[in-house]
Amino acid sequence: MQDYSTTKGKHLTHTERIQIERWHNRERLCNREIAFRLNKAPQTIHNELKRELSKTYFYVSFNKL
Repeated sequence: MQDYSTTKGKHLTHTERIQIERWHNRERLCNREIAFRLNKAPQTIHNELKRELSKTYFYVSFNKL
């Protein structure tokens, strides 16, 4: 198991969320590479991307009504 310097319960900052989105969408980096760059757990990146996708899907679905 890897040792991540962040402690449990810390939230991602707005800047980190923007970086995750940019690296994932524009640079097409994998979750592990993004996690390495931010010194976060890969599962944290996965959860953030999943959360953002669900918000986008809800927004698009709601506006089509």
